[in-house]
Amino acid sequence: MKQNIIIFHTDQQRFDSLGCNGSQYARTTNIDALAAEGCNFTRHISTNPACMPSRASLMTGLYVPGHGVSSNGIPLWRRDNGCEDKNNQISQRLFGVNVKDRIPTIADMLSGKGYDTALFGKIHLEPHLADPSYDFYESYSAWEQENILDDKKPYYGFKTKKIILGHGEQPCGYNRGHYGRWLNENHPEWVKKVTPGEDINTKEGSIADDIYVSELPAKLHNTMWLADEVCEFLEGKQAKDSDEPNFIFVGYPDPHHPFTPPKEIADEFSDIPLPDFTKKSDIQGKKPKAVMQAIENFNADPVDLANAYRHTAASIKLIDNSIGQIVDKLKELNIYDDTLIIFTSDHGDFMGDLDMICKYDMAFNNLLHLPFIVKPSANMKALPKTCQTPMSNADVLPTIFNFIGEEVETHVQGINIFGENAENNTPMVTCYTAREANRNIAIYDEKYRYSYYLDTHEEELYDHDSDPKELINLADIGDENHKEICKKLKDLLFKKHIDTHIGIFNHYGLW
Repeated sequence: MKQNIIIFHTDQQRFDSLGCNGSQYARTTNIDALAAEGCNFTRHISTNPACMPSRASLMTGLYVPGHGVSSNGIPLWRRDNGCEDKNNQISQRLFGVNVKDRIPTIADMLSGKGYDTALFGKIHLEPHLADPSYDFYESYSAWEQENILDDKKPYYGFKTKKIILGHGEQPCGYNRGHYGRWLNENHPEWVKKVTPGEDINTKEGSIADDIYVSELPAKLHNTMWLADEVCEFLEGKQAKDSDEPNFIFVGYPDPHHPFTPPKEIADEFSDIPLPDFTKKSDIQGKKPKAVMQAIENFNADPVDLANAYRHTAASIKLIDNSIGQIVDKLKELNIYDDTLIIFTSDHGDFMGDLDMICKYDMAFNNLLHLPFIVKPSANMKALPKTCQTPMSNADVLPTIFNFIGEEVETHVQGINIFGENAENNTPMVTCYTAREANRNIAIYDEKYRYSYYLDTHEEELYDHDSDPKELINLADIGDENHKEICKKLKDLLFKKHIDTHIGIFNHYGLW
């Protein structure tokens, strides 16, 4: 019997936000239980510190140069999902010349292997703010259409889809996916008490307006709606008595800003102590100019940092409750032992370090170091309790396929983290963004993070064994040994960047 697969995927959650990863005040008993029963990865690295590039890597097994989603707002290529501009005749002629129809996702691949695929929550493989002419399913403009619920087509390989758009209280809006429609149609009295608003890209200054307690009851919050929907799906499959295994992706929009947990949960965390945030005065050695500018731009008031930290802990507690409800349902239906469960996130948050908040498209370890937990199914080989091997989220797809005894497609760039090639694995981070300036790429090994800024030729090198908070830039004040390490990692970085830029999924094929 094939094993079921569930990925619990949060948005903007740091490695150190879980009890099992050292957070003294986290209340994550259900997630911690998965880690205790399975394998907890200590060096899991995102390919990019923003949502869409990171998620594209998780879904495809490709690094950023491979899938081309280098920034939020760039869709993962798929011919029938709005990537072709239907209003542009030249585009219509150019697209399709030696261009593949899609970049296959893990859902595409598992569908081809007999899996029933289901998406619940946030996936963010298309731009939310796109003009309606593009007809992107995940755009707010598409969800202004009354008949969008009639769309039964698979989405990036997922046969079932129940999506959530936005963060904070934004998903409560009528045009914010299945959850927004459900809340407006079933609980309009509560919609009047929230502020769906527009997406806020917090830059350069105050975030106070994005930090408040929501009056929405926890049972109606999108986090718990996801648990209800997944449980209903599992019950429906059980009623059909189907042998078809499930691949379920559960995408939680939280704890991403705006930081707006339900009051009943937030009250539990209103007075928890704060961790020792790193301070700018602790920095030794020069960081690149763009990094120092980002530190100034994303500076926040200490009161706001404290509130954001406590609200984040509350949101993670609610996510833990949701996961606990789903795990209980798996056990009730006697399929828990037949289910491979993964918990992870797409990127982290500055969350008080260096007086900063939110995220930016630069390599900071607190943005790139993510939780990754695997609870195996009963018929899998025993896993170690922890795995310290450096792992990219591009490695998730091939690792899952190894778990279920399937071969991956040859274009996949990630590796099976328990395979022969894993010992010297070097996760790569590509931060090209949609801007011309501040392009930077980075690479991790078992000890160091090295970054190179293409515009200015500035470098960073941090020893995570002795300096996990990245306060000492050894590329600037290190000795000759550190200079040799920089040279070695720089050569490796450029080789990997070139090797992963395969070009087979380029959007245009024109001679």
